Amino acid sequence: MAITPTNTGNTIASTSSTPKLAKFKSSSLDHEIYTANRRGTIATAASSDWKALRTPLNGRSLHVGGVSGGAGTGAGGGTGHMTRAASTSSLASSTRTMTNYQEYKMEIINQGKCLCGQYIRARLRRAGVLNRKVTQRLRNILEPSSHVVYEVFPALNSMGEELERMHPRVYTNISRQLSRAPFGELEDSDMAPMLLNLVAKDLFRTSITWGKIISIFSVCGGFAIDCVRQGHYDYLQCLVDGLAEIIEDDLVYWLIDNGGWLGLQQHIRPRVGEFTFLGWLTLFVTVSAGAYVVSNVCKRIGCQLYSLIF
Repeated sequence: MAITPTNTGNTIASTSSTPKLAKFKSSSLDHEIYTANRRGTIATAASSDWKALRTPLNGRSLHVGGVSGGAGTGAGGGTGHMTRAASTSSLASSTRTMTNYQEYKMEIINQGKCLCGQYIRARLRRAGVLNRKVTQRLRNILEPSSHVVYEVFPALNSMGEELERMHPRVYTNISRQLSRAPFGELEDSDMAPMLLNLVAKDLFRTSITWGKIISIFSVCGGFAIDCVRQGHYDYLQCLVDGLAEIIEDDLVYWLIDNGGWLGLQQHIRPRVGEFTFLGWLTLFVTVSAGAYVVSNVCKRIGCQLYSLIF
């Protein structure tokens, strides 16, 4: 199955029939290269805790071995014990840091699942197909897992809605665009997640941006509409799990390097106080106009008071 490159201006298309599916895993060469490169720079995460991962332990272990060879003498033995103690402490610290990093990684994945469930519900509501059965299927993932979901979801939803409004043909009837089955029928629960994974592989092949991440959420929302219209309510959970797999395999390291999901909000709404030249110019013009108006008003009031007094 071949998929044309997916972006906000081109429709998603398939040129051959969909094979009977085993779930598509991210074992492609592109992902292996990407993962290998990202693991080397894993310490560039937002928190200073991740920076401890930069220090390799191999050099310290060799040094310990070298010193312990001379541990027969008094001074050499003392130095060896001190070095071993320092190395053990560093190893324990690195283990704790790695544990915290894994917890942070799982937190980002869980937040992505929750954002996906919230986005699917909002998309189904916009399409007019949200009902009680759908809400029951999404009940386990609709509740925000943290304040991050509360803060990020409005931005994600508004940007996704704008993207769907700009390119309605791209983000509707997704199953018909990707499947050669009659009327785009989703034959089993693995088909929609597998097709979504294929779209993600093609979309993130060259680069990862916030726009592409919002685009994959929009494609997922389009699949959710197709599932509901075809009566496959139980496919929605599989669709959310499929997007979580995409986040874990392709996006989690990029998200960590870009501030997690909160980076989306900061990308859309820059921090207050970061003024550009145009911002300073606008502020200067506004203050100058205000001062001019106030001076004219004071001048007129002064003239009237002068005429009344004298």
